[in-house]
Amino acid sequence: MNSKGEFFNVQFFLSGIWRRGKRRAVRPVALLLLLSGAQAAFAFPTTPTGDFIDNKDGTVTHKTTGLTWMRCALGQKWTGSSCSGTESTYTYEQAVALKRSFAGKSGWRLPNIAELKTLVELENRKPAINSTIFPTTTTTNSAFWSSSPYVGNTDFAWFVYFLNGNVYNYLRLNSLPVRLVRASQSLAIGLSTPNKDFADNKDGTVMHKRTGLVWQRCAVGQTWTGSSCSGSADTYTYDEAIALTDSFAGHSDWRVPNANELASIVKYDAVYPAINQDQFPNTPNNAFWSSSPYVGNADYAWSVSFSSGYVYHYFNRNLNLPVRLVRASQSLGYWPSLTVIKNGTGTGTVSSNPNGISCGTTCINGFSSGKKVTLNAMPDADSVFVRWEGDCTGTKPSCTVTVKKGKYVTAVFESALN
Repeated sequence: MNSKGEFFNVQFFLSGIWRRGKRRAVRPVALLLLLSGAQAAFAFPTTPTGDFIDNKDGTVTHKTTGLTWMRCALGQKWTGSSCSGTESTYTYEQAVALKRSFAGKSGWRLPNIAELKTLVELENRKPAINSTIFPTTTTTNSAFWSSSPYVGNTDFAWFVYFLNGNVYNYLRLNSLPVRLVRASQSLAIGLSTPNKDFADNKDGTVMHKRTGLVWQRCAVGQTWTGSSCSGSADTYTYDEAIALTDSFAGHSDWRVPNANELASIVKYDAVYPAINQDQFPNTPNNAFWSSSPYVGNADYAWSVSFSSGYVYHYFNRNLNLPVRLVRASQSLGYWPSLTVIKNGTGTGTVSSNPNGISCGTTCINGFSSGKKVTLNAMPDADSVFVRWEGDCTGTKPSCTVTVKKGKYVTAVFESALN
């Protein structure tokens, strides 16, 4: 299922361009740590069942993104516990035109590629998706369309291959199944990674506000000059890469990101490179190692191409690729501390005391562990506030939650016009 663009990139990478550059002061840890502690971290699911809210109507809400998904592919029927029937298939043009009402709600649509790839379960294959949450995703027809055209070739568009989790593009004329999503505009994940999504720490690092992850702006081997990245990126085998540690910008907990983390900074409205060059200047047009091994074959591991945006497992661990290091913000952890999700047929806003949530525009924010945060719901003129769900409950417009890592609150607004 390779497009012309993918074939070009694979040939480009296999043409022997990898060069071992000079190492900067980045230290490999002991082999014992590599074999025991580092690998053990990869045994945990990347989309665990606990990260989803079962809405009891054939839909689930993904806590880490706020997106609400149909549990069945379009064409299947939700039985109350599983999906029956066979998926319908559509060309790309047919798929992007789909609009549906389901579970009492309108606004269902085809997800873009940045949204769809958040469902990939790196610890599974056949299918590479949480099959408890999304039952009967087939292993023979498991390539699902996204709504995103591939900017490198107008004949192609992006899809996720849930057989193994690869993210590719494919000829638009081909017919594939679809899974629909809905989200408020404040929670939808865009194709781009605009400058406003990053906070410049003024030390050669930036924090990605959507994930709470802090990134080194330069690839390992390059030097931050205060405004750009100079020099060439070093390259490493997979085993060398995941053994790297670093002390930079006053922190020593830098590590190689997993595939989902690394894919979160892909810019799908650009190619060559497919990354925000203001935030990550002088990024090589190459694949970068992630820390995620491929569960289907121990000789391979996941990488993300910043020339095209592909997320794939096709490279042998002995090949040399560049690396970009990441760390989790101490205030936010891997996922932000408090996420507010708005649901229902109505509209409104949610604010917080102390300040930090203003949803509308800011629906995710970090608070110190143990902090008590009061959320206040304000319905719009044509709506009513109904209830809180998740880590806050009740029908009063105010609700207090004690913030710890991974707190999720849903504010339900219903239309007053029904």
